[in-house]
Amino acid sequence: MRGRKSTEEFRVSGVVERLTPYEAVARVDVPEDDVADPELVERAATYLTVMPRKQLRSTVERLLSPNDLEKGRQAIDALIDAAFAIEDETGHIRRVA
Repeated sequence: MRGRKSTEEFRVSGVVERLTPYEAVARVDVPEDDVADPELVERAATYLTVMPRKQLRSTVERLLSPNDLEKGRQAIDALIDAAFAIEDETGHIRRVA
C-alpha cells in the first residue's frame, strides 16, 4: 500500500464577501439589561436570516450553544423580545419580515 507524501490543502475563498450582505440584515438591538449574550443573539439573528423559513426553536438553541442550552434559550428570547423573530404554536421560530 502506498501513502501520499504531501497533504492536500482545502481552501475556501470569498466567504466573507458572500456573507457581508447579511450582516446589516441580522443586526438586533438588545437592551443593555438583558441577560442574553450579545454575540449569541447576533449569531441567532444571522441563523434566522440565512436559514430556511422556519426552524424548530430547539434546533436553533442547540446550534447556538450546544454545551449550555440555557444561553441559547436566552438568545432566542432576546430576539423575540426585540420583535426580530416569532415562535409559533408548533415550536418553530422564524424571522419577522
